[in-house]
Amino acid sequence: MSDYTTDGKGQNTMGKKLQPKLRFRGFTDAWEPRRLKSLHRQPLLVSPVPSQTYISWSVPAFSTGEPEIVKGSEIESVKQSVNSSDVLLCRINPRINRVWVVEARKDTDLPMIASTEWVVFTGHNSDSYFLSALFTSSRFRNMLLSEVAGVTGSQKRFQIASVLERQEYFPTQIEQARIGLLFAKVDNLIAAEKRKLDLLKQKKKALLHQIFEQKLRFKGYNNPWERRKGSDIIHVRKETNSKPLTDTVDIELENLIEGGGLQGDISLRTASTSVFREHDTLFGRLRPYLRKCWLADISGVKSGEIWALFSPTLKSEFLYALTQSAQFLNPALQTAGTKMPRAEWKAIAEACFTIPETDEQEKIGQLFRQLEHLTAVETRKIDLLSVKKKALLQKMFV
Repeated sequence: MSDYTTDGKGQNTMGKKLQPKLRFRGFTDAWEPRRLKSLHRQPLLVSPVPSQTYISWSVPAFSTGEPEIVKGSEIESVKQSVNSSDVLLCRINPRINRVWVVEARKDTDLPMIASTEWVVFTGHNSDSYFLSALFTSSRFRNMLLSEVAGVTGSQKRFQIASVLERQEYFPTQIEQARIGLLFAKVDNLIAAEKRKLDLLKQKKKALLHQIFEQKLRFKGYNNPWERRKGSDIIHVRKETNSKPLTDTVDIELENLIEGGGLQGDISLRTASTSVFREHDTLFGRLRPYLRKCWLADISGVKSGEIWALFSPTLKSEFLYALTQSAQFLNPALQTAGTKMPRAEWKAIAEACFTIPETDEQEKIGQLFRQLEHLTAVETRKIDLLSVKKKALLQKMFV
């Protein structure tokens, strides 16, 4: 880290001059205050022309990392015009860290528009990627959360006028560019690993379909699969633990609430937990279409309201793969309902599944276990890069 300077203790080494704990070597000027409204650009509203095609920075598209190419005839609401290097900050539920730098596509000159849920900041008087990194920092995110109005996640929005009056500190544009370039590189690394992870998930989904529909089989296996009732091949573990929910289960509930798996059903905090054993398959009952499954490599407890615990009568890794297949999910979804989708055991027990012989079960289970391992490796890479980014954000911004 010889390219950076710090006193090693995070202390200000320049008297009253305000500067971050970690800087690129050669930069010593104090950071100067600026109100965010000096960077804000008032929305230029656009009524899409039905015959025109647009590049659209919608809120849903953010999760894909790419704007949408969409016909004006498919757009049902007024949008705002955006320009290359604009920085978009999403108003909706700021707990979800949505910040986007507008980049013009080299292969087209289509007009660029964005949802009015984005607050637009211009990059003309500041570095776009510096601004993006600033907006992504946990300190800035906490500030946004303090300015939120609304009841539920989808309705919570920060108050634009109040946020624009906030003061942030900026270095020279040269230093901004150095910092912005660093975080752009980190973001590109994270995006590349996420693309690898998405490809692995797509491959797994395709294999689940092909193998459990018997369109793809291992060489040497030709015997037809046996049709068996769910209650004959899947045993539900019913050991319960009457102790209050543990911190781990509380976190589990919070994650499901935040991710949309729970709609604020806090009463589950008082439910008893179920005991699971090594090699059990834990199947997520809530919103089963999310395919939340886990093959336990330890013993422990989980909320019985959230997880169905299956003890292995088949090869454990095969059972784990089966619970993620369409032939398992279809009956699970039949009784899930709509308001609080929750898979019920009765539908699974009465359904019929096709099962191969034991040695083919083992091969199928090993294949999906390998895919799980590769997926876990990519996930850890993303997590480590995200942690590194978070640490740099804390040290490189005032």
